[in-house]
Amino acid sequence: MARLTLPQVNAMSREAFVQALGGIFEHSPWVAERAFAARPFASAAALHGAMVAAVERADREDQLRLLRAHPELAGKEADAGTLTADSTAEQKGAGLVNLSPAEKARIARLNADYRAKFGFPFIIAVREHTKSGIFSEFEARLANAPDAELANCLAQVFTITRLRLEGLVTA
Repeated sequence: MARLTLPQVNAMSREAFVQALGGIFEHSPWVAERAFAARPFASAAALHGAMVAAVERADREDQLRLLRAHPELAGKEADAGTLTADSTAEQKGAGLVNLSPAEKARIARLNADYRAKFGFPFIIAVREHTKSGIFSEFEARLANAPDAELANCLAQVFTITRLRLEGLVTA
């Protein structure tokens, strides 16, 4: 997608805004819909802040729906080639596309264990981690309590979306 300027974002209709920014939060255009009313944005950081606030104000079910919209790392969506362009680039950059058979089995087990315990996929801002760091975080976070892990995943989503917006919206 072509980069947008902040004045372009601020001038958009609700429909255009949601069309342009609805994918920043994985398969969750409701975040952009709820953030629209906060225009005009003084900066890309303010835009992101409005989107984060929309998620923070959302009820727990909407937050869980947001998390559940994320793909598993190196999971069935990656195998099927159905990841979003952003997720594909992020997972590829972290070395999760061409895993060895042992790594593939390990991440499949971690994905299954994590989803069974928490009810949503493990989420991490892979652009800020190495492949080995991702595996370490994955294993460590499996020991967390559900509420702590919900908070961790939301924080990771906020990092992922900040990085995505930085690549899309210029001052």
